[in-house]
Amino acid sequence: MKHIQIIKSACLIIMFISSSSYAISIAEARHLWSRTGFSQTELLINNHQDMSRVDAIKSILDMTLYTPPLKSLPEFDNAIYSALKSKNISKKEKQKIKKNNIKKDKKILQSWWYEQILSTTNPLQEKMTVFWHNHFTSDLQKVFAPYMFKQNQIFRQNALGNFEDMLYQFMHDPAIHYYLDNIKNKKQNPNENLARELLELFTLGEGDHYSEQDIKNIAKSITGYRINFKNQKLDFKKRQHDNSFVTIFASSGSYTIDGVLRLILSHPKTAEFITEKLWREFISENPDKHEVKRISEKFRESGYEIKLLISDLLHSEHFWEKQNYDSLIKSPFDLLTSTAYLLKIDKSDTNKLPSLLANAGQKLFFPPDVRGWRGSTYWLSTELIIARKKMLKKYIKKVIKLNKKTNPKYSSILSERLTSKRQFFAVGEAIPRKITKPIDKLIYLLMNDKYNFK
Repeated sequence: MKHIQIIKSACLIIMFISSSSYAISIAEARHLWSRTGFSQTELLINNHQDMSRVDAIKSILDMTLYTPPLKSLPEFDNAIYSALKSKNISKKEKQKIKKNNIKKDKKILQSWWYEQILSTTNPLQEKMTVFWHNHFTSDLQKVFAPYMFKQNQIFRQNALGNFEDMLYQFMHDPAIHYYLDNIKNKKQNPNENLARELLELFTLGEGDHYSEQDIKNIAKSITGYRINFKNQKLDFKKRQHDNSFVTIFASSGSYTIDGVLRLILSHPKTAEFITEKLWREFISENPDKHEVKRISEKFRESGYEIKLLISDLLHSEHFWEKQNYDSLIKSPFDLLTSTAYLLKIDKSDTNKLPSLLANAGQKLFFPPDVRGWRGSTYWLSTELIIARKKMLKKYIKKVIKLNKKTNPKYSSILSERLTSKRQFFAVGEAIPRKITKPIDKLIYLLMNDKYNFK
């Protein structure tokens, strides 16, 4: 029996190596494209017959580790935000500032990110920036725009880089300390919010691999961190820090943030948790435990290199199993962004995206809570399915209305962009020939149930 199993495994490996060296089919190209980005459509449509799976993956992962934003960075009046925390400003003046500036800056930041997403030359980076935003959750409801922008840049700069570097930067950045009330965490009165979420949501995941006492001791170790609202940085107040001797994961000592993070990163469950989460992002909702363990060990041994982890997931035979095609549900963000790319919609038509996405259940910078958007079948509730269809219809109508002033036949232009191959990339099938009107073609494509999946 053991020999038979070895032979079966060897055959599977040989089959996978062989298939990965053949030209990638358009169905495989569509599967890879929909999981990894938005704008590789043309590259894979036009060149897939000259690429193997390995070549196609390489074309996506060969982007630089960090591509700076193409859009001009948003500017904020930092003095205003400093004034809001000043004791020398009256309540009435603070309310005036909030009314005139805070709301406006939130809109500026949101619009900037959507424009950046639709302008990027590194779509996987932006897709991963959204992923990390949903993983290390903070929101604009509670945290000021300049701080959320800085956090967003941390995610973008490290999106495909090193998880350890990103975790250190994230934990030394003011946004999460403000969002999870760690600025109230004092030696005399510990606050466990950040300590708990650091383990449960950000690194190890829920389970019995740590105790309530570990959380309490981490909370003690990350006391004394305060926000300097003048320079918008995190300060360490030694007098407010609890430097008592504690035990975390069976290791004893007196710790600060850096010491805590070293213990977390040395824990094997951290690599497993991140690997499993990215498996659900790229492959399927049902991770293979043995494969997750194998890939996570490589991830940990690499010193937490994210691009290497994604490469291993994309090269996995599980990624290419037919049962995993069209098995993941697009988030509203993914759905709308893919539409903008597929139809080559002008970047100036993006100003309504935040409100449209909010109606469909997802507004970037405003996750529902610290656990972020749940994803998966959550997006397919009766209410949200209707909202998604309305969102796409409204978007196309707004775009056509905006462009009809200068080009009355704009709906025909959008329709003409849907060549048979592009239609296939959208829904895995061609639009029936009997549908001839440009607007009907667009509606058929966007209302097709398959369009909700990737």
